[in-house]
Amino acid sequence: MLNFINLQWEYAADYFSRNLKQMFFIYLGLFITLTVFSIVLFAFNPDIANVYYQEILKLFEEKDILNSSGFALYALILGNNVRAGGMIILSGFIPFLFLPIFSFISNAMILGVMGAVFQSNGVGLVPFLAGILPHGILEIPGLVLGTILGIHICQKLVKVILRRTVPGEFKQAILAVLRIFLLWMLPLFAIASGIETFLTPLLLNAFL
Repeated sequence: MLNFINLQWEYAADYFSRNLKQMFFIYLGLFITLTVFSIVLFAFNPDIANVYYQEILKLFEEKDILNSSGFALYALILGNNVRAGGMIILSGFIPFLFLPIFSFISNAMILGVMGAVFQSNGVGLVPFLAGILPHGILEIPGLVLGTILGIHICQKLVKVILRRTVPGEFKQAILAVLRIFLLWMLPLFAIASGIETFLTPLLLNAFL
């Protein structure tokens, strides 16, 4: 079983290196840039930032995240991350629209809103970074992976529709996406969710 997993990992790494590596780092850089831009934009528009922030809190309340703790909270956060990553990839199966890009922008703007609210309310960016970076170092690359996988699938699907693909190309892409999701994204989300559940509250309490 271990040999099988190692083999699948090698297949995933090889496909990523040949087809996705450059795109991943470009989108990771774009995500950071968009987040910083959003923080600055919403910091100059605190009223708008607070409106969006209240909507974000409502989403957390609907998912019962704010009222949970311990392993129940871990399960909720992990489930939310896995669901979000999976839905981003699946949205790539709708051809021509490249829907994963919209989720990508939305996630960066959410972070921007939160950072701006922390700043405008006098809390500062240091507590914000303390609450985001420890788990974000893993979670953000996981979400960026989901984005580029969804875009990659959409690109391949468009090629199939336009009959510009080679035999087996789309199947190879599907298998690679599945491998990367299971072997890379899920572990990233699992560890990030653990950090967010058990470490992030301690860091926030230390800075607030």
